[in-house]
Amino acid sequence: MWTFTPTADGVLVRTEESWTGAPVVANTAYLQAALDNSLQNWVNNLKHEAEAQAAK
Repeated sequence: MWTFTPTADGVLVRTEESWTGAPVVANTAYLQAALDNSLQNWVNNLKHEAEAQAAK
C-alpha cells in the first residue's frame, strides 16, 4: 500500500508491504532483495513522473 501525505516541503510517500507463507520463509534473503529492488524502481518512476509534471 502506498500512502501520500502532503507536507510543507512536498509530499511524504510511505509504503507498506507484507509477504508471508512458506516460499517467503524458505528464501527470505532473495525475496527481500527482490522487494527492495521493486520498491526502488517504483520510487525512481514516481520521482521521474513528479519531476515531469512539475516541469509543465
